[in-house]
Amino acid sequence: MSGNHGYSGVYEQGDQVNYGRSDIANEEKHHKTKAEGYKPKDQNKVMNHMREEDIQDDVAERYKHDPTYRATMHGNEPSRGAKIDAEIQHEEEELLRRKKEKTDSLPGKKA
Repeated sequence: MSGNHGYSGVYEQGDQVNYGRSDIANEEKHHKTKAEGYKPKDQNKVMNHMREEDIQDDVAERYKHDPTYRATMHGNEPSRGAKIDAEIQHEEEELLRRKKEKTDSLPGKKA
């Protein structure tokens, strides 16, 4: 962090980041927002907003697919039902994986 003002311990690692042109171009590929059209000081706000959207999308996906994630996200132990659901989900994925391996090795199978 540059400058002699404030306490460096107060800022988290992502605060006051200046994004380079390559970072902006890379993020624009995944979003519909064009950050290059904004003023330089507003580009950081737009980039932070796009990165926050990515994080929220990742969390939403985890909520859909991991029954224990919601409780662990809030620092709690998952309920017994959530643990059982996770075990069942894991067993089903393993069963489907094994079943797929068996069918892939069949001679004469059409793809």
